[in-house]
Amino acid sequence: MNPLQAALAGITHDNPRHRDLAVEYLADLLGRAVLNEADAETAVSRLVALLTTETDPSVQEAALNAISEAFGPYCFSLQLFEPLRALLGAMPPTLLDYALMILACTHDPDARPTIETFLDHPNAAVRASAAEALTELPGRTIP
Repeated sequence: MNPLQAALAGITHDNPRHRDLAVEYLADLLGRAVLNEADAETAVSRLVALLTTETDPSVQEAALNAISEAFGPYCFSLQLFEPLRALLGAMPPTLLDYALMILACTHDPDARPTIETFLDHPNAAVRASAAEALTELPGRTIP
């Protein structure tokens, strides 16, 4: 079993600490860009799927962080994050910060309406995260 397969197997473990360690290892693989595009997309897809069932807040945050790390070296479509969009309304502010930026980093204009709904959130930090995500959404231009 290669390291990616081991980490992907680890995120399904019964013990949340074991899942957290596996997610952190995936974050390392993604952040160091040692995976090819297909493997990176598989890893991120599995992390998104994990978020749909994960109840441990530490594992949730680690998974969102791992996905965020992947955007440095890799590009992903908004479609990959459709399951994440459905979870936004129930996320605490600390996780929304990650999730909104993940949607923005796809640079897909179709993410705008989802992000904009959080501009009126009761939490000031979430409103600021949404505003920052909208700034990131179009992508950066190189002078």
